[in-house]
This record gives sequence, structure tokens and C-alpha cells, in this order.
Amino acid sequence: MNKIVLSLLGLFISSFAIAQNDNTYKFHIDLTKVSSDMIQVTLDAPEIKSEKIIYNMPKMVPGTYSIYDFGQYAMDFEAFNKEGQALSVNRLDDNRWEIDNAATLDKISYWVEDTWDAKVTPLVFEPGGTNIEKDENIVLNNHGFFGYFDEMKTLKYELNVTRPDNFYGATGLTSIATNGNIDTYTINNYMDLVDAPIMYNVPDTSYLNVGGAEILVSVYSKNKTVTSKEIAVNIKDILEAQKNYLGGKLPIDKYAFIIYLYSGRSGSGGSGALEHSYSSFYYLPEMPAEQLSGIIVDVAAHEFFHIVTPLNIHSEEIGDFDFINPKMSKHLWMYEGVTEYFAGHVQVYEGMISPEEYLNTITGKIRGANYYKDELPFTEMSLGCLDEYKDQYGNVYQKGALIGMCLDILLRDETDGKIGMKDMMAILSEEYGKDKSFKDEVLFDKISSLSSPKVREFFTTYVEGKKALPLEELLGKVGVTYKTDVKVKEFSLGKIALGYNSETNRLKVMDNSNMNEFGIKLGYKNNDELISLNGEQLTPDNYEEVINKYKTETKEGDNISIVVARTEKGKTKNKTLKTKAFKVESSKKVLMEFDQNATEAQLKLRSQWLSKN
Repeated sequence: MNKIVLSLLGLFISSFAIAQNDNTYKFHIDLTKVSSDMIQVTLDAPEIKSEKIIYNMPKMVPGTYSIYDFGQYAMDFEAFNKEGQALSVNRLDDNRWEIDNAATLDKISYWVEDTWDAKVTPLVFEPGGTNIEKDENIVLNNHGFFGYFDEMKTLKYELNVTRPDNFYGATGLTSIATNGNIDTYTINNYMDLVDAPIMYNVPDTSYLNVGGAEILVSVYSKNKTVTSKEIAVNIKDILEAQKNYLGGKLPIDKYAFIIYLYSGRSGSGGSGALEHSYSSFYYLPEMPAEQLSGIIVDVAAHEFFHIVTPLNIHSEEIGDFDFINPKMSKHLWMYEGVTEYFAGHVQVYEGMISPEEYLNTITGKIRGANYYKDELPFTEMSLGCLDEYKDQYGNVYQKGALIGMCLDILLRDETDGKIGMKDMMAILSEEYGKDKSFKDEVLFDKISSLSSPKVREFFTTYVEGKKALPLEELLGKVGVTYKTDVKVKEFSLGKIALGYNSETNRLKVMDNSNMNEFGIKLGYKNNDELISLNGEQLTPDNYEEVINKYKTETKEGDNISIVVARTEKGKTKNKTLKTKAFKVESSKKVLMEFDQNATEAQLKLRSQWLSKN
């Protein structure tokens, strides 16, 4: 090839690179220049060919299922052409700005206030919001800072973050370049940008390798109550179990647990986590490491399973999310319900808890579901969860998980134990994957075509229909008896209402007005703090384990002693409450037990359901 051709080729490549660059959003923020809990955002705009263009901030983002209007936190919005001249901007509503002479647009700038300190109602639930604490901590839930132009969500994004020299950005993103104190992230599109929170602060990070994936644990704790190493050690077992549950390898290369620990009260009055495809963000109170790790394990078991859905299985409503006029999918039973089911089932399947403990988990889900409208079709609730059925959304973690359990048993029964719910999700992941969405109306037919017509009947009757789940029938297939509203005699702690004293890290008697005979014999008083049961220390972490042991190992007439801290006349002293053990009659809304007379077929299906062995 001669030099002229090479020169022309080089010119073509250079021109192509410029053209490609013109089709990229280039955002810039400087975390060293915080003003009154606000940060300025500037954008080198991609090429725009229309005379008018609308810039959008999200009304809502996936995973929150609440309208938050993130544009309301942006102010002083300005647009400029290449000569630095201001262009006319008309703010259409909380989340949209219309720019005139858009074909000449070069830059946009605006200031963003954080949501955690905002004086608005309702306050954004912190895991989905933003935090700006100068020289301390910056939480970039990116939908709170950055937007997109109409019809241009799929362009590439370049995010340039100037940070304090001692700060580190914890994220699930992998395409990162660092030059001095500027981090540059390259993201495929707006959906992926919103799906990737970043937390900046002085680093406290640990790494695990699980199933071929790099797992980052990053913690911000102002009072240094917990370290990332402590949490990483405690979540390793559940991650290993989830890896095994998913076939031995994870469908990701990197995942980040991003954890912010607050002191005092939370602004929204709540705490928790928000899932993403390659990370999850946690907003939890500062507490002792062993107690916090227990909470994080429970929450992480759910959030981490979102690497299956919606990452690899999602409808068009999720895959091409409408951030201004969000359209809901009717499949929350899968996105949240099956994910919640997996979070519990993995623990019994991988031997982390006993089958009896798992029955207690299911019983809790049934009790929780009783607080919601059982006759409301789950698909209708999903479609209306933003408005008409907003108060029913919590049922995705109760009845949604029970739907997952019923399907798991039904699928195994119909396939001689060969295919369960986790296997079905793996098949669907192969069929669709991250970049292919399914049509909302075809999923039920798709699953039944891969399994059995009875599965389609189940969806029609119990998920799209109004009938109560056939719990007695399906649990009977695995040799579990299911009864409601029954009287039983059992050992009890006294039927006291318990609360928690965060200063002493003890459970305390909040209300003794409904004590049974055993509680009366012991002589509890309100505000007694529980210290030990028969010499074994009682803590919020081990309470359930100790009480279950007490109920199963105690015999009639055994000596029972409970040490409490009791405050009288301004002085607190330990007091031992004693009596002999005896069973008391109680009413149970739900009673589930393993059938001692289960058939061989029931035992076989039960084993396939509850154990990998």
C-alpha cells in the first residue's frame, strides 16, 4: 500500500474517530468542588441534528417501584453553543428541559442537590438516592446526576470524575481508566449507567473470588464500627452456596457490594438495599460486626440473585425502560418473588440451614402474605404497583416467594425431579440473556412449553387468576402437612412482645400484657432486657437459634432460668427468673410439619426439592 493511500486511510480513521466521539455523552463532575451539598454536572453533548431537543432526568428507575422525580434535584440548568453563547431552555416539568437551536448545542451544565438531605416528601429511599458529604462520602446513584436526550438513550457514555486524591470509587463497572485523580468510566448506554452506582470515599475494600467472578466489598462507616474484611468473611459462605446453586460458575466477571453505614436515624425512616445487575447498594445502621453481617447475609442472599433476573431474563418493559413514562411488567412474581424464593431455598439446598428451619421460613412467608389481598391477581398487582396497587407491592416478597416455591415443586413433580425452578431460570437465561428481552405476554406460554401444560394451568389459575395458591396440595407432594387455624401445645418463652435496645444490643420486653401462663410464672416486667436462657447468652443474632433449640430439646419439668437486666428506682441489676418447664396451648394460623408417614415417592420428591444430594 503506497503512502498516499496510507495517508488517506489515516485521515478516514481519524474522521471516523471524531464522528464516533460526537456520538458519545461526555459528562464531567468534580468531587473536590462541593458547594452546599451540591455538585455541578457538565456535559459535552453528542451530535444533535434536530432544532429542538429534550433533556430528561428519570421520573423513576428500575428496582425502586416508586415515582421519585429525580429531575427536581437539578437546578440552574444552562445550555451553550460552541461559541459559549447561551441557548434558550424551557423547563417543561420536574424532569425535562427543552433546548432551542439544539443542532448548535455544545455543552450543558447544571447543579445537583443530594436526595438524602432534601426537604421533600416522600424522601427518596436512600439506597436509590444520592449523598454529597464534602471530603467524606459521595454516593453516585447515577440516575440522580445524569440524564439523556430523547431517542438517544442507547449512545455510549463517558463519565469523568475528578476526586480527592485519597478517595476511591467502589462500583461494579469494569471499563475504568485513571489519570491522576480523574477516573473515566465508559458505559454502553443510559440503562447500563443507571444500573451502576459508584460510592466515593477513603477506601475500605476487600476482594473475594467466587465462581470465577471478582467480588468487591466496599464499606463506608464514619465511626469505623465495621470493616469490609469482616463483612467479606461473613458473606463468603452464602456467595459460595449461591455459586454452587447456579451450577458452579457465576454469569458475571465482577460484582460489588457497596455498603454505607449510617449513625442515628435514617432520613426516610427505613434501611435496606437496592439491587443492580453487577452490584447492590446497602444503606444500613452502624452496629456490631456480627449483628450487621447477619443482616447483610440475609439481604445479600436476595440482592445477589438478581444477577439471574432481571440481568439475564427480562421483558421489553425492563430491557428498554421508559424513565419518564414507566410501564410496568406483569412479572414481578419472577423479578422479585422468585429471587426471594431462591434467597431462602439456596440455604436449605446447600445445607446452610436445616429442612425444619426452612419450613419456618416458608411459614413466615405465608403469615406475611396474609396481610395483603390474596384475591388480587398477581399480574394485575404488578401492572398497577406504582399507583392503584402501590400498597400491595410488599407482597412480592411474601406471596411472590410462595409462587416460586409452588412452581419449583410443580416443575419437579412434572419432570420426575429433573427440572426445578432454578433449572428453568437457567434455561430461560440461555434463551434470552442480557441483550434480548421477552414480550410480557408470552412468558407463561414459554415456560409451559419447556415443561408441562399443568404449569400453564397454574399460571392461569393462581397468578393471573384470583384463586388462593394450592399450598396444601403441592406441599403434600413433598410430604409436608399444611394446616391452618389449629391449636397446639408447645414450650413457649411466655408470649411476650419483644423490642430492641440499640445501646445495650439486647432484646427487651416491650409488652407483657398478653403473657401466657408460662410468662406469668416467670414474672417478666416491661423493659426487662433478656441476657441468657439456661446459661446460654441471648442476642438479637442468635435469638431464633437459641429459642428453637429450647423448644425442641426441653422436657416437661426441666428447670428453666432466664436472666434479665431489670431497672428499678433508677438502678439496673441482673435478675434470674425461674420456673419448671411446661407446655402451653396456643393458636397457630399456620402449622407445617414433615409427615412422618410420607410415601417413598413423596420422600424422593422432597429430597430433590430440598437437597442437592
